Amino acid sequence: MALNVKMGGPVCLIMNSTDGKLEVNSDALEILSGISQPVVVVAVVGLYRTGKSYLMNKLAGVNRGFDLGATIEAKTKGIWMWCVPHPTKANCTLVLLDTEGLGDVEKGDKKNDIWIFCLALLLSSALVYNSMGTIDQDALDKLHLSTELTEKIKIKSKDNDDEEAEFSKHFPIFIWSVRDFTLKLEINGKLVTEDEYLENALKLKERM
Repeated sequence: MALNVKMGGPVCLIMNSTDGKLEVNSDALEILSGISQPVVVVAVVGLYRTGKSYLMNKLAGVNRGFDLGATIEAKTKGIWMWCVPHPTKANCTLVLLDTEGLGDVEKGDKKNDIWIFCLALLLSSALVYNSMGTIDQDALDKLHLSTELTEKIKIKSKDNDDEEAEFSKHFPIFIWSVRDFTLKLEINGKLVTEDEYLENALKLKERM
C-alpha cells in the first residue's frame, strides 16, 4: 500500500492565534484523517535558531522542505507537519513535526513554549531534543522545561492506581541530538559512548 496522502511540502498543524492561544489547522486534520496506515510520529523540540528544521528535512530525505532561516529571527511558528513514506518500514507513514523554537526573545510568553512542548510530547512516538555544542549546565537548565509538564499533564484517577503507569507507556522515546559537537568522548581518561556521556551529565545535574 502506498502512502495514502501525498504532500508536496509541510503544512501548519498547530497555529498561534492573535489572542495567544493555539489552534488546530482543519486542513492538516483532514490530511491526517486520510491516512489509514500505521504512523510513526517524530517531533523535534529545542531552542530557536538551532537547526531543528534542517534536521527534519534530513529525516524526510530532502534538502528543502521545512522552512529554513538564515537570520537570528525564529522561522517556524506553531507546529508544522509533513507526512512522508517511512524510509525503512513498508506500508507505514512517517509524520514529522517541526516545532516553534523555545526561548524566542521576541515571543515573551514562556507559557506558549510549555504548551508547544506538551503537544509535541503527547503527539509523538519519538521526541528529539535538539541543542548545540556540549551537554553543559546551560543545556540542562533549558531542558528543565520538560519538568514543568507535570503541571499540564495529569492523570486524575481515584479508583485505579495503575492508570498513571499505563498512561506512561504511551509517552515517546527521548532522543537528545547535540549539534556541532567536536570534543572527544572521554571521562577520566576513559573513552565513553554517547549514552554514557549523557548519563554522566544527568548524574552531575542530580548532585547539584
